[in-house]
Amino acid sequence: MRIGDHATEELALNAARLRRANDRVQLAADGMGLVGPVPFICECADTTCMDIVRLDTLRYENVRYHPRRFFTVPGHPAGLATDSAIVIDEFADYTLIDLIGRAGEVAEEQYDDDLT
Repeated sequence: MRIGDHATEELALNAARLRRANDRVQLAADGMGLVGPVPFICECADTTCMDIVRLDTLRYENVRYHPRRFFTVPGHPAGLATDSAIVIDEFADYTLIDLIGRAGEVAEEQYDDDLT
């Protein structure tokens, strides 16, 4: 199943918005000196999802190192059915996905824009 460019770009833009929100969570956690897993918002394709993924700082930074990589609650939609994502790894508490194709390009563009 393929979706149009507009829907693919919207999926990537939503993931990038969640990434920015989670970056602010990480900054706040660092500022408060929190130790242990930090509660982050699931970065799945469901724009109404507010489920929590708990990651320690090192795991979070490892995810953020890759501009196309996002994390979701296991089983949450990540664009897999639309050929916009692939599963990189699955853990008990979260799944790592990479956006691919046009969605990956948009995610990477947004990542680069956030750095400037």
